[in-house]
Amino acid sequence: MKSLGRVFVAALVGLGAVTATIGPAQAAYTPVVIKSCTVVKPKPLSHNANGTNIVYVIMGHRTASSITFAVGYRNATMHYLRRVTDAGSFAPGVTIDHTLPLYNDVTYAGAPTSSCLPIEVKWAGGTVWMAPSKP
Repeated sequence: MKSLGRVFVAALVGLGAVTATIGPAQAAYTPVVIKSCTVVKPKPLSHNANGTNIVYVIMGHRTASSITFAVGYRNATMHYLRRVTDAGSFAPGVTIDHTLPLYNDVTYAGAPTSSCLPIEVKWAGGTVWMAPSKP
């Protein structure tokens, strides 16, 4: 009887290890792959940025109706992110290259963003994917 108990405990420990391995991998999944995310140079005679250009691809087999991004620029050390939503009909596997009205009100300080993450995807069927929040 003792050996059966040990096998059961070993099975539970093994199951816990599998669950722990699967959990973070699922949490890291995002249906949007960002190829580039940059702040656009100002128009002539202006010092303010001219929007944020995001190039991305929808992964999988579903069409998205909107994607919300959290983008950091210049002051990321203060953990400040702005959100912007790109709405339309976005087919999977197609590269989308849009300039969105984000950071138009700040002085341009170079193209690189400090962070650029998809945080919500609304699918054409009405379901929603949301990025997991940090613990």
